[in-house]
Formats: sequence, C-alpha cells, structure tokens
Amino acid sequence: MAEDGIYQRIKGALIGCAYGDAMGMPTEMMTRSTLHQAFPDGIKTFEPSSKYDFFGRSFCAGTVTDDTINTLLVCDTIIENEGQFKTEAYIAKLEKWIQGNAAINPYIIGPSTAKALQAIQKGTPIQEAGKYGTTNGAVMKVSPIGMIYDYRDKKMFVDKVESLCMPTHHTNIAIAGACFAAGCVSYAIRNGESFHGMIDVAYILMKEGMKRGNPLPCASLERRISAVKELLKTESNTDFNADLEHLFGTGMETIETIPAVYAVLAEAKCMPAETARLSANLSGDSDTIGAISTAIAGAFHPEFDAAEVNMLSKINNINFDEYASKLRTFVQ
Repeated sequence: MAEDGIYQRIKGALIGCAYGDAMGMPTEMMTRSTLHQAFPDGIKTFEPSSKYDFFGRSFCAGTVTDDTINTLLVCDTIIENEGQFKTEAYIAKLEKWIQGNAAINPYIIGPSTAKALQAIQKGTPIQEAGKYGTTNGAVMKVSPIGMIYDYRDKKMFVDKVESLCMPTHHTNIAIAGACFAAGCVSYAIRNGESFHGMIDVAYILMKEGMKRGNPLPCASLERRISAVKELLKTESNTDFNADLEHLFGTGMETIETIPAVYAVLAEAKCMPAETARLSANLSGDSDTIGAISTAIAGAFHPEFDAAEVNMLSKINNINFDEYASKLRTFVQ
C-alpha cells in the first residue's frame, strides 16, 4: 500500500511506544539516587538493565516491557476483529499471553491488571473487575484506540476508551488519563500540526472521561497539568526534573503519569528521541512515561533513526510496517 501520511504516523506511534519503553527500561522504578548510581552520566541512548535493576532483570539494550507488549495485544485485538476493539477478546488474548509467558509475568503485569484478572478468573463480571484500578496500565496501552478512532466523534471515542479501561481500570481517573493520551494520538494521526491544539483536544476528552467509570476521589488532572505548565516556564531542566518528581510524582498512578507525559512532550517540543531521553532520565515509572509520551511524539513527528528502529524490531521481534499497514485499513 502507499505510505501515506496516516500510515507513517501510525507507524511513528508504534515505534515511539517501543522506543520510549526500551529507553526507559533500565531506569524503571529507580529512585533518583539509585539512577545516579546506575547511570552517573544519565541515559543518552539504549542501555541494558544494570545490577541496580529494580526487578533484577538481565535485559539487553533495546528490550521493551509490558507497555509495548500490551499495546501490541490491543493492536492484535483490533486487527483480528476487523477494526473493532472488543473488551472480551482483549482479555482472552491477554490471559493466553500470560499463560505462555509465565517466566516474565512478574515483570510484565501491573498491579491493577493483576488484581482485575484474578477477580475475573474468580467469576467477577468484567464490568466490575476494574472498578478500583487507578494506575497507568490503561494509559500505556491506549494509543491504538487513538490510531483507529476519530477524536472528533467525542462520545464514540470516549466509549471506545472506556471499553479498553473497563476490565482493569474502570475508574474516572484512569479513563480520563487514557482519554488524554488517546486523544493526543488521534489528533496527531489525523495530521494535527499544533501542539497546543492537540492538548486542547486532549483536555476536552479528558473531562468527558472523568464522567465515566467508578467515581473515586482524586486530584484534578487539569489543575496538575496547569501547575506543570507554570513550572516549565520558570525552572531549569535539572531543577524541573527534581520538582516534577518530588512535587508531582512520576510513579505508576495515572494522576502522576499524565502530568509527567505532558511535561516531557512540552520540554522536548514533541520530538520523539528527545521525549524518550527526557523520560528515561526521570525516576519512577520512566519506561511507561516514555512509552506513552514517545508514542504521542512519534505520531506527531514520525521521525526516527533507521538503525535504531531496525534494532528495536530485531530484538523484540516487532514488524512495525506490518502492524501499521494492517491498522491503516481500519482508520475511521
């Protein structure tokens, strides 16, 4: 098929997810002091996991984690169901993947997802299993929803995001965060050219997402992002990293992840390689922040080093061209 703009941006989002995930893998869940011990000069390129690895892994440079694996499972679900995301089909696919990869499951399955899957296996309805999931496990895998569905049909779009969140992260904050990320991707895929325009779209969808799911008390995503905007105006890069980590947090909770995603996108001017590098040098959930933000940046600016893309493809056995071609046929 012809490599049109939408195809290139879908491919850019897929590469970006893997790129940011793999670059952030070595620092995943490190504290600031541990990160300095492990990588005194910071992360500047793809690195293998170190002796300080939080999970004790021995991954080679360029290895992806659960962020990319789950994103591709969502892609597979859409492709196998003729362009439709089906919640039950995704859960069946995830459970099958878990059964076939038991050795690495402790490094792959997040806390909200693990609890929800256990509940489903015990007979809890899918509609109830994720009603306490507030972590970023839905946000990290939602980019294919943005690839396929058009943000301009707001109700339909948020319905699709909610259907992805339902089994594992069916809470207002998780759905809102997923709407933000998916909205950014959807805008960028459809030839969006304005960073501020993209964020405006994401805000609209995020507010609609807050009306869905189990309504848990939480801080305001919009106000946190606004506070991060103000921080960006006044802080140096070094001070900004410290304040982002200590004041707002860079952990697994959606309320921390989305402001961090906004921060690195804004600081990197939505350029993929720089977005990934900034994310990888954060403490906390660096790989997930990197996967989400670099997927958005890759859709916005689908520009990557060919040798690095080939490396990611080979190490992780991902055919980015094939995924992009198949997904392109279903874009609405």
